[in-house]
Amino acid sequence: MEDRVAHSSPDGSVTVRNIGDTATPDHHFQIVSRSGDVLLTSDKHLDLETGSFAESIAWSPDGHFVAFSVRTSGPYIRDTFVYSVRSKQLVRVLTEDDDYQTRPVRWHDNHRLIVQTEAPFGGMATEDKESASYRYRRTIRLSGSPIQFETLYTTPRTHPKS
Repeated sequence: MEDRVAHSSPDGSVTVRNIGDTATPDHHFQIVSRSGDVLLTSDKHLDLETGSFAESIAWSPDGHFVAFSVRTSGPYIRDTFVYSVRSKQLVRVLTEDDDYQTRPVRWHDNHRLIVQTEAPFGGMATEDKESASYRYRRTIRLSGSPIQFETLYTTPRTHPKS
């Protein structure tokens, strides 16, 4: 089973595909070119694991970067990663929180991404619950090869109602 909706770059040259059923341990995602070449597969990438699924997929306006959350049952409950189409590099967006989940919100422009962090969770959070003790957003700038991040702005932490 694959996604019903294609998560393609603005020019359609690269697509993120979730493959398989999340109820089985072999589901994974791939980043593939228009010609069908697999640029990255989560079940063979050292920083990911079998059972990874890409969510909140957001392409930069120029299509050079794609940001997404990876949901797994392992070390990344929901972490944000950025993949560079040009350098074929995958990088996890780091945060200073220990017990957190992140997701890309939107691209501000070709090199600035807004990411939301919610914490702490203790491994029991879902998007349906207001279980986060606090939330905040960061605007980060991506540059270089290898990819580097610089935090430009961090919002104050908000504390959602339980």
